[in-house]
Amino acid sequence: MTDIPPRVFINSLPKAGTNLVSRAFDLAGVPYGKLGIAGTLLLGDRYYVRQLLRRSFFERDPVMVGLDVQMPVRRAWLERRLSRVPEGGYVTGHANWSMGLEDLLAAHGFRTLVVIRDPRDVLLSHGHYVATSKAHFLKATYSRLSITERTLLTLKGGRIDGLDVAPFTTMLERIDHWIGRPSVEVVRFEDIVGQRGGGSVERQHAVFDMLSRLTGRTFDPARMDAELYGRSHTFRKGKIGTAAEELDADTLARVDEELELMRRKWGYTDD
Repeated sequence: MTDIPPRVFINSLPKAGTNLVSRAFDLAGVPYGKLGIAGTLLLGDRYYVRQLLRRSFFERDPVMVGLDVQMPVRRAWLERRLSRVPEGGYVTGHANWSMGLEDLLAAHGFRTLVVIRDPRDVLLSHGHYVATSKAHFLKATYSRLSITERTLLTLKGGRIDGLDVAPFTTMLERIDHWIGRPSVEVVRFEDIVGQRGGGSVERQHAVFDMLSRLTGRTFDPARMDAELYGRSHTFRKGKIGTAAEELDADTLARVDEELELMRRKWGYTDD
């Protein structure tokens, strides 16, 4: 037995609530390890520097990382970075499951916290974010499109701005593979948002209790209620049901058809 709390990897689809959960971790005093395990390890600003330092060129078993665009990360680089995360600290990311990544995390004392959100709302929020982000690697295309066009493009994926982008249903499957694995906990965005986001106080407090047990820190409901919202540069709207409010009926019907299986599996349908 050890009294040392685990390191935690907060993992989700982009715009599913990573920043809201990490804000709660900051308020509880959990140290941040300043690492994002995602395709952006090799994409975005300083592209060539990132490729040279982090990309795996010759390994037979690189760590493939990314939900929308998968990139081969050098195993030794990622292992070194994980080892530098403070004991009891956390990192964030948008990473597909693989046995290689699971083994690396386990070797360095990590538990994984998967954040899920109604896929309809993630789809909508993702389109808003990519189009308005200063440095997202798909901004050139998304910034020229309407919200309907962005939504449909994210749904189908394809060759975008020189990258092979997975369909949204594939992204969902990649995050779903984490659920049920050893040392993985799941939290719903809809449970942590509380009354301000259209949820309930009771479910929010239950999440804070679970996070307190997981980390050995106190997630004080009073402080969370006062300070949880509004600090992240990528946080747009912490609300439930935004897709139904912003998408036209035809687009919403198309979205519901495409996402029905995963929404049902995750408990986001009425039947």
